[in-house]
Amino acid sequence: KELFIAAEGMYTGQLVYCGANAKLTVGNVLPLGQMPEGTIVCNVEGKAGDRGAFARASGNYATVISHGDDNKTRIKLPSGSKKSVPSTCRAMVGIVAGGGRLDKPLLKAGNAYHKYKVKRNCWP
Repeated sequence: KELFIAAEGMYTGQLVYCGANAKLTVGNVLPLGQMPEGTIVCNVEGKAGDRGAFARASGNYATVISHGDDNKTRIKLPSGSKKSVPSTCRAMVGIVAGGGRLDKPLLKAGNAYHKYKVKRNCWP
């Protein structure tokens, strides 16, 4: 068993395939070099084998822009910046589940109190 970040569209009991031979379907994990340009990915590794560093928050995703000759792949991160990572780095196909989480209002001062108490001393 292994804990994964859930991609939007995954379901209970779904078989998740990892590796270079996996199909390009939502939830599967492939090396970036095996994905075509324009693929929407999440949980992208920064260095091969670091188990995911970019596009991990709810509703976030990165986009594969291009593949270079020097075994590097350019990706566009959720911030809008572009980054070159090795083509052997793995990523999960799809968008991280839980998008729209911040659209719901907090409604009560107590909810805001507990939210910001965890982060830092900036409220009230």
